[in-house]
Amino acid sequence: MPKKKEPLKQIHLFMVPPQIPLDDNRRLKELYRYEVLDTSYEDEFNDVVQLAATICKTPIALISLIDANRQWFKARYGLDMKEFPRDISFCGHTITSNTAIFEITDATQDERFIDNPLVIGEPYIRFYTGVPLINSNGFKVGTISVMDTKPGELNEEQIFTLQTLARQVVKLLDQNLLNKQLEQQQEKLQQQMEMQNRILSIIAHDVRNPIGAVKSIIELNARKILSQHDSVELMNMAGKQIDGTVELLNNLVDWGSMQMRGQGFEKEKVHMRTLVSNMFKSFEVMASLKSNIMVNLVDEDLFIKSEINSMRFILRNLISNANKFTKEGVITVYAHKEDKEIMLSVSDTGVGMTEEIKAKLFDGEHYQSTTGTGDEKGSGLGLILTKDFIHMLGGTIKVESTIDKGTSVYLYFND
Repeated sequence: MPKKKEPLKQIHLFMVPPQIPLDDNRRLKELYRYEVLDTSYEDEFNDVVQLAATICKTPIALISLIDANRQWFKARYGLDMKEFPRDISFCGHTITSNTAIFEITDATQDERFIDNPLVIGEPYIRFYTGVPLINSNGFKVGTISVMDTKPGELNEEQIFTLQTLARQVVKLLDQNLLNKQLEQQQEKLQQQMEMQNRILSIIAHDVRNPIGAVKSIIELNARKILSQHDSVELMNMAGKQIDGTVELLNNLVDWGSMQMRGQGFEKEKVHMRTLVSNMFKSFEVMASLKSNIMVNLVDEDLFIKSEINSMRFILRNLISNANKFTKEGVITVYAHKEDKEIMLSVSDTGVGMTEEIKAKLFDGEHYQSTTGTGDEKGSGLGLILTKDFIHMLGGTIKVESTIDKGTSVYLYFND
């Protein structure tokens, strides 16, 4: 049986693909900063291309952004396509040109474009003029261009108008970016205000109440109203409340420090096994009082690039919470590297929790602290702030729990 002939592949003998600038990675990073690729069409940009086509008297006008492998249209007039491949695009040449404009009066007479697919096929470009979109950092992120299916040339007034419109497009891109940043800042500010209100509420209740209780006990003792037995019992109860208050204050101080630093903290290489061992030492007394065993299963050679105080905060709260809800059990910290991700888990064999409680565990608005197995008090703030710290470090958190079997908290960080 004769072998079926493959269709002949079209070979472009003359077409010259646009060069890739030496700083194209930096240029692309600048483009991606605008977060505009593949967004919906907007009237402000559509009006610009319609005006460009009208003034330049061409049937096609485009605002293009030059991605790594494509020319994507933010706005288009007279063209149904949404993008062109970069290696056949006219605008790819525009951003590498050393001239203020890039103009082809007749593509069929220019050997760089004579057999270009956009010339010998749809949209049958003959005339092209493009002006680069140069942002404030000097990068050519795209172009504004006009095209025709017949040869042509722009006059000085049309060229000036196209250059003016290019500057307006850059201003629109900058304004869009500024609006997004303002929205993000407003959203962050709103979240901070909500958290601050939550903290003030907690301080009003969980700091003032225990201190007030101790003050009352001291006053009753001074008046010799309490028996020795009642005095000891009340002081033990107050002591448990004060322990929770101290932990709360530690969390508030660390959280306040984080807010002051913002994202300006410095990361360093942290040996996780040593960090966990040191954290366990600070919990030896509390764990022994509840007959809990702490096990460090962190890989010996595991390092994580992180902000060490934030990691201490996270571990302190997770281990404290595990100890709070475990009695005569085991608390295990395990960490290892999987591909390019580091997984850290804190597990206990304690009382576990219901799905309803788990769903509200990190919800600052609805979560209420539960009394521990040793009647320990708490505010619920530690876990809420822990999630903030994890996100600040670029991590994610997952919780698994079974009633009467225990809880495991899994953290994932990029290596």
